[in-house]
Amino acid sequence: MGETKIPSETIGTAAGIGETISEGRTSDPMHPIYFDFDRFNIRDDMKPVMEDNALFLLNYPEFRIEIQGNCDERGTNEYNLALGERRAKAAKAYLVNLGVNPDRIDTVSFGEERPLAPEHNEEAWAKNRRDDFVIIK
Repeated sequence: MGETKIPSETIGTAAGIGETISEGRTSDPMHPIYFDFDRFNIRDDMKPVMEDNALFLLNYPEFRIEIQGNCDERGTNEYNLALGERRAKAAKAYLVNLGVNPDRIDTVSFGEERPLAPEHNEEAWAKNRRDDFVIIK
């Protein structure tokens, strides 16, 4: 895995981790990942992010997370809910492959219901095609 990017002030203590949760967004110090249009595979440029997220979870086994799959507004609600679920499950499988206990990871899809960017253009859509990693315990 590469070198961790977990802030040094969080190493050795779990106090305060997850307290910066904003509704439906990734919890510090974890990071979201982004997807290509109509895809659920983990992009090569997102693999280091996944490795950092896995390292955090391996260092703090007391935490559980929820991976929240999200999509852009294109497509039907049903299609986007299914795609968001595939994205969340792909991220879970990747973390499990890196050694994280699958019992610590829940998945949910919000489809297109929780956009980060409300605009109707490619830049906004790219921000909305993501998985958020929310600390739930």
